[in-house]
Amino acid sequence: MFRALSLLALLAGCAPTPAPVADAGALVVGSSHEVYLLDGSSSQGEGLRYSWALLDGPADVDLTDADAQTAYLQPTEEGVYTLSLTVCDRWDRCDEAETWALVGEAVSRQRLASFGGVALDVKPFGKNRAPEAEASTRRSLGLGGTIKLDGSASSDPDGDSLRYRWTFTSRPAGSALTDADITNSTSALASFSGDVKGTYGVKLVVRDGMLSDSVQVEGLIVGILDDNDPLDDLTRRPGEPRAAETVGP
Repeated sequence: MFRALSLLALLAGCAPTPAPVADAGALVVGSSHEVYLLDGSSSQGEGLRYSWALLDGPADVDLTDADAQTAYLQPTEEGVYTLSLTVCDRWDRCDEAETWALVGEAVSRQRLASFGGVALDVKPFGKNRAPEAEASTRRSLGLGGTIKLDGSASSDPDGDSLRYRWTFTSRPAGSALTDADITNSTSALASFSGDVKGTYGVKLVVRDGMLSDSVQVEGLIVGILDDNDPLDDLTRRPGEPRAAETVGP
């Protein structure tokens, strides 16, 4: 009985907790050359690792303590700075959130009036609409083959140019792949090669400079195919569930 209870306790301790949830905190407002505090303390998850990055802005700025829960930004020019926070837990499950720094009195006054629909450049303020992410994949020939990722069908209702970011959402046990192993991970067309058999998942985030949308493609099962085995396309669009597809036997 004691052994059984100990085993149950061990299994309970190994059971994954809910996936992490990133929270980059509220937007920050001020003047150039001030120090802005970026607060990720409201993120949820076990054993979180933090990574802050500057996605967009009028000037390149180094972030202090970019791998900590709280980071610091000191912008040198006025404008809107878009920042991301990525959190990953002990099982390497990750989530991403964004926040903004509104730098300069004129920028802050204009943007704060209706921040949920910030417009950039010449578009009337408050009219910016979020882009729509759309992703598809192409099967690989097997273990070590290339899985092609295609986000070119993503669109923006305002015609804004889009930025792309592909990341892994899941990998099979034993895989050593990281997001850095996705080739052209910031382009509409990307790819990766599975290093072990199993199920992979990817996420595409598209941004128009202020607003974003994301879509996930799960169930990419990498195996080994013969040269004459058929290939097909796997497509995942927002709101469309899809069962896992197998690459290989």
